[in-house]
Amino acid sequence: MAEEEFDGRVALVTGGSRGIGRAICHRLAKAGAWIAINHSASEDAANETLEQIKAAGGEGQVYRADVSSFEATNTMYDAIESDRGPVDLLVTNAGIASFNDNVDMAVDVWRQILSVNLDGTFHCVWRAKDGMRERNYGRIVCISSINGIAPSVMRPDRLIAYGTSKSAVIAFARNCATAFGPAIRVNCVAPGLIDTDMTKDMSDDLRREIIANTPAARAGTPEDVAELTYFLLSDAASFITGQTCVTSGGRVTLP
Repeated sequence: MAEEEFDGRVALVTGGSRGIGRAICHRLAKAGAWIAINHSASEDAANETLEQIKAAGGEGQVYRADVSSFEATNTMYDAIESDRGPVDLLVTNAGIASFNDNVDMAVDVWRQILSVNLDGTFHCVWRAKDGMRERNYGRIVCISSINGIAPSVMRPDRLIAYGTSKSAVIAFARNCATAFGPAIRVNCVAPGLIDTDMTKDMSDDLRREIIANTPAARAGTPEDVAELTYFLLSDAASFITGQTCVTSGGRVTLP
């Protein structure tokens, strides 16, 4: 797989400032892509990601936008196109979770999670699709979760909104792959437990229980997700679209 495969291509990674998003930015930059690093409120972390990419010989720019807003998403795309050109590679990684008891979950929490995780994915794909179809080139990976495939048996009382949003992302990607092919390939990546800021507050007992139920016997790394994302965007995956690829160490499997 050529490391300069994406030379001249513009890649947008939403939620690209930290964790999984940062690792994906690094991996695509290594393959030659110019990276648009999106964030909504992590300016310092996003700039750090950009500095790391530049230190490694890559290029990119930071763009602040709340992808739950279609207007803000459009403004971000306009800026990227003005600075570098149209988006060829899109990774919709921005997402939030709430670990509050579902019994006590407020309606506004439900709406916020669906707005960022699902609407944010829709807004980014919808803004990119027409140009991708016109150029007959577009590759999209939507970051979902194993909680979008199977309800959490570890915390069944906590993740209704998050799991629902991630299930919807999978269905959205499948439908887009059918509607926009062959010009655009659309796939999902569904991570399991990954060591990121989102999971750092997990109790030690819960972490040990999850790992004990993981055949690979460890938590995943952001780089694990980044490598799979890179593969799905690459020419090596030219016959793969509409699929959900799980990276969970075997904790959740698909037929």
